[in-house]
Amino acid sequence: MPTLTIGPLTLDTPVLAAPMAGFTDAIFRRIVRDLGGCGLIFTEMIGAGTWMQPQRGRLRERPERIEGIEAEARPLGVQLWDRDPEMLYAAARELAALEVSVIDLNFGCPKKRIMGKHAAGAALLRDPQTVGRLVHAAVRGAGAVPVTAKIRLGPSLDARTAPDVARRAADNGAAAITVHGRTADQNYDVPCYLDEIAEVVQAVPVPVIANGDVRDAASALHTLRATGAAGVMVARGALTRPWVFREITAVLRGQPIPAPPTSADQKALLLKHHVAMVERYGDPWGTIFMRKFACRHLQGAPGIRPFRDAITRAADAAEFLDVVEGRFADSVRDATWTEAERIEEEGCA
Repeated sequence: MPTLTIGPLTLDTPVLAAPMAGFTDAIFRRIVRDLGGCGLIFTEMIGAGTWMQPQRGRLRERPERIEGIEAEARPLGVQLWDRDPEMLYAAARELAALEVSVIDLNFGCPKKRIMGKHAAGAALLRDPQTVGRLVHAAVRGAGAVPVTAKIRLGPSLDARTAPDVARRAADNGAAAITVHGRTADQNYDVPCYLDEIAEVVQAVPVPVIANGDVRDAASALHTLRATGAAGVMVARGALTRPWVFREITAVLRGQPIPAPPTSADQKALLLKHHVAMVERYGDPWGTIFMRKFACRHLQGAPGIRPFRDAITRAADAAEFLDVVEGRFADSVRDATWTEAERIEEEGCA
């Protein structure tokens, strides 16, 4: 049975779910856990300074993104970003007190707001020494909780710094490194550089987790074999097929891939997700927040465009239910769309 050890933590499977802003909330995390096969899932990324910076003599309130995590199932990771060592130290101490399983530091976010305004995220890939100091600070604050680092290959193709950044992180106490196989200036339509992830694997003594273009069991196996990584991390593919983790884990255990959910199963999952969102946020806000999930639930399925067009206009729970019922009323389709259809990426909110 494949496992992954990150410091004192041993995961049952080396298949991880990536932190994704706007998506990996508590409800989505519960859905992934219920479907099975995921070794570790993360909250959405939070800013250490935004949380820890004193305001009128007292700390800010805990970020909504980690509200209620004391009662959440473990293992659970929380991802932080910042470029101030003291802020990371303080936030790591708070998270350690909450007994999270892993604290991940983001040095790979390519968003202009993070890189430009705050000179953080993937901007720090230009400065391995500072990355080392930030990891060291977080490790001091985290105590027994393992600290990991998530990076890209570098800020650009002309500055691929990943091996050096990874070494600095590991030398300063990072228990594992996750590498997204693209540079910060590359879009997602560029294939990952698996050979460069392999270079990071060879550069550090800690486990390396490969991220990027992992959509199913076949791509996960290919990534592991091509890179020598100790694990894989699934990001956008989980929004369309949140059962992908059990498929990958089954293959790694030498078991048959479980049958994909039937059309009826997918309908039930979609409605369950919507009900949970409405229970948490009320209606219509729960429905509005659910739109971005709904248009990805069945992404790539035959004839899905009219459904997406309609679901993104659903104004309340009643309209949402009507659209879903209309989608599934005409036929019962199994989840057997093609690879090209499955990885089609179109934004909607």
